[in-house]
Amino acid sequence: MIQGFDNIEHVVVVMMENRSFDNLLGWLYADVDNHPPVNIPEQNPTTFDGLTKDGFFNQAADGTKVFVSHPPTGWPPQNNPTVVPTPDPNEEFVNITEQIFGTKTPAPDAKADMSGFLKNYGSIAGAANSAGQIMQTFGPGQANVINALARSFAVCDAWFASCPCQTWPNRGFVHTGSSDGHVNNDNYELYDIRTIFNVLEDKGVTWGVFHNTTLVPSLTWGQFLPQIAGYVDHFANFSSFLRRCSATNDQKLPAYSFVEPRFTPELGLFKVDYPNDYHPPHNICRGEQFLAQVYGAIRSSPYRDNILLVITFDEHGGCYDHVPPPTGAAAPEPGATSRDGSFHFDRYGVRVPALVVSSYVEPGTVFRANAGEAPYDHTSILATLRDWQGLDRNPHAPFLPSPRIKAAPTLQRVLKLSNAGPINPWPDIQAKCSIDGRDESLDTPLNSVQKSLLATAKRDESSGAVEQQVTAVEAKTKVTYADGLAHLYPAVQ
Repeated sequence: MIQGFDNIEHVVVVMMENRSFDNLLGWLYADVDNHPPVNIPEQNPTTFDGLTKDGFFNQAADGTKVFVSHPPTGWPPQNNPTVVPTPDPNEEFVNITEQIFGTKTPAPDAKADMSGFLKNYGSIAGAANSAGQIMQTFGPGQANVINALARSFAVCDAWFASCPCQTWPNRGFVHTGSSDGHVNNDNYELYDIRTIFNVLEDKGVTWGVFHNTTLVPSLTWGQFLPQIAGYVDHFANFSSFLRRCSATNDQKLPAYSFVEPRFTPELGLFKVDYPNDYHPPHNICRGEQFLAQVYGAIRSSPYRDNILLVITFDEHGGCYDHVPPPTGAAAPEPGATSRDGSFHFDRYGVRVPALVVSSYVEPGTVFRANAGEAPYDHTSILATLRDWQGLDRNPHAPFLPSPRIKAAPTLQRVLKLSNAGPINPWPDIQAKCSIDGRDESLDTPLNSVQKSLLATAKRDESSGAVEQQVTAVEAKTKVTYADGLAHLYPAVQ
């Protein structure tokens, strides 16, 4: 009898964008009073740290309590519940601080109370009269794919972004165990620190990054170019991922696959292909359809029993969550302190969805770290890869040095079932929500990640610091999707 973790030959990680745990999964087990079938570690009765009716709120300036609710309602001018919240919430470090503490300048001994989401969102231009939508969330009826996956496999209800920061810093943690001192996306400065991809290459372990774009480069490529410029053959379009899932020969997936959704609009064959990354205010239905496509490809794979799929989100993106992030985080290496010296990376970011999909996961599992352990965060993926491949066994080819990875719990304990059966049946899961076009506008504002990718699209492998700054400045002048498409496709302006 072989235990589940020992059966894994391929790990696939899908990292989506900017939704909190409560925003997508808070109502997952509301129908059973938040008592899931299985807890790891075991609890009796079982528990799930989800939402309850009239259980959590933020207070408006006039003293009114605005409670968390679902499903979302349509808000003018879109009147489309699948694009809530619109406009895009704030996600810079100072704004996340206000969301967590209720003020942008908390005292050193302040306790996080998650009281500032409504206030912070209401400060955004165009959101003052619709701030209540930041307290609205999606349930199983609106986001059926991610909720069905969570109930059919395993979900962590205490997985936190690695830092209370933007996309680039948190993606830094999933690839390196550090953000190299960055707390915001800044000027899209390239990260010149060793990645998991360099480690795998040194160890002779196969890997690949698959991105759901054509003209726009991979976000991973654009962020870590100095370290991975020599590995262009490891980057491929999402269609390659789908083909390799169905292969039965040496064209199978690599040992480690990192999958990216479409972050920016691109020109398709006869239409604009809009983002499918869940990032507000993008239509969550596209994110749902993309996840269903990834899951369906692996479910149909002839070697699915050898695949471990991990789905998570880089950060909460300003969306409400009721659980205060833990403190006491191990300092990362390099960059134990933010570049301005104000933050010591000693507390985690807001809770985000994290799912584990495998034949060896007991359906209905809700897992979290053991008492006394560090909580799950993005470096748990690196710790899992380390143990799975023995990446720290050769002192002449060292693993990533960050103490954050060393402290992180792994996913091995979640794969409880063995090949002796019965194993998880992988139910058919299809996206139920539909897209009616009310969100498809070329006037949609570009977000920071999209602008960073516009900058990346204009860089080449040999671009130096001056060229990087020029492309960042140019990208930041682009305001809307129409501007972004004109930047990418100047011949069709």
